[in-house]
Amino acid sequence: MPLGYIISKWTEDKGLVVPASHPDQMTVDLDDMMRVFYAHITGAGEEGNVFVRLERSQCNVASYFTGMESEDPIMINLMLAFGEDPEMFGEAFLKEINGEILKYMSELSMTSTTQSYDVIKKLKDYLKVALFQLERLKNLTKEQRLAQIYSSEKGRAILEFLQERARPRKELLALLEDKLGKLISGIDYTLDPFVKTDLVHQDWIAGLADVIYFLQSDFIISRVPPQKLISEAKAGMPNAILAKNYLDTVRRYFVSYRQNIEDNLTVANNMMNPDKYDYIVLFRDKPYPLNKIPKGPGESFKFIKSMLKSMEEDKIITIIKDNKGTEWVFLLSDLWTETFYPEYLVERIRKDRMSGLLKKEVAVKHLQLLEKEYPKEKA
Repeated sequence: MPLGYIISKWTEDKGLVVPASHPDQMTVDLDDMMRVFYAHITGAGEEGNVFVRLERSQCNVASYFTGMESEDPIMINLMLAFGEDPEMFGEAFLKEINGEILKYMSELSMTSTTQSYDVIKKLKDYLKVALFQLERLKNLTKEQRLAQIYSSEKGRAILEFLQERARPRKELLALLEDKLGKLISGIDYTLDPFVKTDLVHQDWIAGLADVIYFLQSDFIISRVPPQKLISEAKAGMPNAILAKNYLDTVRRYFVSYRQNIEDNLTVANNMMNPDKYDYIVLFRDKPYPLNKIPKGPGESFKFIKSMLKSMEEDKIITIIKDNKGTEWVFLLSDLWTETFYPEYLVERIRKDRMSGLLKKEVAVKHLQLLEKEYPKEKA
């Protein structure tokens, strides 16, 4: 899991400086930090992300750079253990964290030297919170792991390749690099949620030199109407006025709702955010007056309102006023994942075997795995 954050900034007079880091005792060799910086500025030095293995510091770094043309060229470095991949946290969630860090850095640039200590303290406090949120991602539910797969460009590509046929690890890696147009250091962390959700079975076949990945279950990610809240609203709960307005709002939304990749990514990214996911689960059970929403440890009302505003913009929740003007928060669309039996693979395996694309041993093994999974789906 993540080791820490190091925020560095390029200055003309001092070169690379480190305004803030967390934990405080984290130190990284200056030469390693310069390696990350050079990885960013090779070429045009534009805004973007790099992933670098730091041998001397014994860690990986997922680094975002604002670009040499920005007013303050800033690197946000997420330090990871060897073998860890930033995609396990979700691109959108890391982007959200980076955006908050840049707000503090902007505030710092406009603050006098005497007041800068307070801003740096607030930034370090936020880095601590961000690392705690990332740490929580190691305890994902099954539906969050499915969202993790979908939210990752690599994850979606791997699913696409395995929907065609079983693949050896080296072949899967080569296909992935060709499709994404970049070198990939490894795919183990990307494949981890596939294995943990039983979508994929990995096995060795006698006579073959590489592990084979078999898709044994597929999944759907989408939005669905919140059935529990709708049933209660039809019974007039929490009161007749709110119930009618809520039912009208849900009906209008789902009449025009159309599933697409862009919206599925919105669904996946909200599920991957641990704080948002907690509130999705909370609102599945019942609506709450805005001023009575349960708060998590260390959460301020300001933080909750900001998060709810984002969820409202993504059409996850809706806020409805009662006859006294009190604002109530309802789940507008529930976020839904479901696995299903990939029956389509049976015919593909037969065709691939007949055309010579699959070795007999691989085809037989895959059919055996699918046969084993079928009774579960039928039940």
